[in-house]
Amino acid sequence: MKTRNVTFVRRLTCDVIVPDINLLVYAYNDGADLHATAREWWEGLMRDDEPVGIPWAVATGFIRIMSNSRIVTSPLSPSDAAGHVRGWLGYPHVAMLNPGDSHLDYLHQNLSVPGTGPGLVPDAHIAALAMEADATLHTHDSDFARFSGLRWHDPIP
Repeated sequence: MKTRNVTFVRRLTCDVIVPDINLLVYAYNDGADLHATAREWWEGLMRDDEPVGIPWAVATGFIRIMSNSRIVTSPLSPSDAAGHVRGWLGYPHVAMLNPGDSHLDYLHQNLSVPGTGPGLVPDAHIAALAMEADATLHTHDSDFARFSGLRWHDPIP
């Protein structure tokens, strides 16, 4: 199966949504307190036609977490978790979001924010991808507020 990438996403004229790992894990982990709300959010995005760009870091993070029995009570096999990612990409408005030529500049900017240590490198990377694509990150993690220039939204009230 060939995946669509950021060039597909950039051709679209409306705002691109980039989901964070935490919301996808909540949506698929029925043991999570925020499961119902996150599931409703994600299913709404899949029903809508607003473009969604999924970074590889988010896809592989989802697979890693959802297949880890120390994190989720009913883990999936890595193959089943990857099957969910493949299913998302079956929607015409969903594509993989890959770094472009300016990615390192955005990443460096984010890593230069005071207090951004090694534990926030994945967040800085995901934020840089969203910033470079001029997208809005959907997350339930307020750590993303530190990255100036990032548009982000918490869909869980």
